[in-house]
Amino acid sequence: MSNTSSQPNERSEAYLRDRRSWPAWFLQLQFDSTFRNIWQYVDPSAPDAPHLIAVEPTDPPTIEELIASLNDERTEPTRAWDADGRPEEEKGRRPRAPVPAKFDDIKEEHSARLKSYSVQQVNWVQRSARYQHMWNWVRASVDEDLLRPHLETLVREDRISLQNVVRRLQAQFAPSDDISADRARQEYRRTLDVARHGSINPQRWYQDWNKALSRARTYRIPEIDGFLATKDFLEAISVKLVPVWGSQQLADVVVAKELGEPVRTLDQYGRAFESLIQHASFLNGNSGVFATLGGRSDGRSERGYLCPCKETRDERHPWKPADCSILELAIRGVSTRAMSSVPSTQELDAVRERLQSRQFTDLRTNLEKKGWPVGTESSGATYPGSVTA
Repeated sequence: MSNTSSQPNERSEAYLRDRRSWPAWFLQLQFDSTFRNIWQYVDPSAPDAPHLIAVEPTDPPTIEELIASLNDERTEPTRAWDADGRPEEEKGRRPRAPVPAKFDDIKEEHSARLKSYSVQQVNWVQRSARYQHMWNWVRASVDEDLLRPHLETLVREDRISLQNVVRRLQAQFAPSDDISADRARQEYRRTLDVARHGSINPQRWYQDWNKALSRARTYRIPEIDGFLATKDFLEAISVKLVPVWGSQQLADVVVAKELGEPVRTLDQYGRAFESLIQHASFLNGNSGVFATLGGRSDGRSERGYLCPCKETRDERHPWKPADCSILELAIRGVSTRAMSSVPSTQELDAVRERLQSRQFTDLRTNLEKKGWPVGTESSGATYPGSVTA
């Protein structure tokens, strides 16, 4: 079997040279073999499979062989009678000699056997071609010095097959499940660290994160399940990638968890993040993704939004002032959002007073458009107004 495939790129992830390259190589082998519907002949954990190329369908019987077989069948009663040593009185009269078989007697069977053989032959040729392709790929994608000893051993033991080659490579290079799981865990954590501390395009980071997540799922590591997984993800992306949206979602998740409300899954937030960055990229071009998602185009610093509910400019919160329950209560006398504690009348008066300062001119305009009674006079609410959850 000659190697008709070209040698793979040395930098390819699917080039087997050591234990570290095994997972990517084996995944490519499994994918390609499954795609060609021959994984059952390659899978090292499956029952022993034949070397498919050497298992050609058996030729159908010839016309002469079929006639001879039918004659044997017809003469069997006579032969049995002749072999019986009992007296004729006991075994009865000798059967009449059969009429010799002719082509017409086996014509239909011969035709059926030929059709069956043709189908088997076509199937074998197709599977063998796929099998040969995978054999060539293995020869081309495994370091020659590593593969040669295994081939020599299998030839000497007369056990050559693609499945046995993969079994020997697996025994030499495949890491244990614990080691693989630990690597997947470290890879996933490292991806989150890149979001917190690195400088990377959000789209590129999402692709890396999704790969790490898929690998982590393969080994079912706990870091990708439950509330803490979602919280870790939102904390990571809210540092640099999407400070505004990430902080808002993180606050919502924490509140929902505290109140016993349903919390979106990690997958849902991942899809939302991808949709967000694609939308921002479409609207602004690649150069605008960071500015839009980072919050520098909406008046918010990376520390949060300035709001009249805070006493100093150094105090901020991650949600917009229009979504602030304290500000809403101070202006409208009612809040539709849950509050951990209700401010006093004096505190609400101070909020309304700060709202009238020059730095909140644009905010007052936006709130008036929403129909909030913004003005120098009190909103008319008495302490503390009503709060509706």
